[in-house]
Amino acid sequence: MADKYPTAELIGVVMTQSNSGAFEPKENPLTPADFHSWRIGKHTKGKLGKPGQLFLTENNLTVMLVETKKLAFKDRHDITPMGRFMTTTASDEVVTSVLAQY
Repeated sequence: MADKYPTAELIGVVMTQSNSGAFEPKENPLTPADFHSWRIGKHTKGKLGKPGQLFLTENNLTVMLVETKKLAFKDRHDITPMGRFMTTTASDEVVTSVLAQY
């Protein structure tokens, strides 16, 4: 099928920017309900990186990537598409903290 594109499920945590410009989780401490799923869409911009990378949702929420899972092309409509990957990452301390709570 010529219309197929790469798909992946992205597990992430919604982030906010502090007054100092650093990104931190919107909720603290994190609960299992704070980890949400998005997927790479047909019009996703940017390149997928590693945990700690930030991306924007279609609703302009900033999310930190926690985990990437395989997603079958046929199952893609079960998960909300994300908007674009950013080149920005969260600080190492924040990434370590969030991954520990995951």
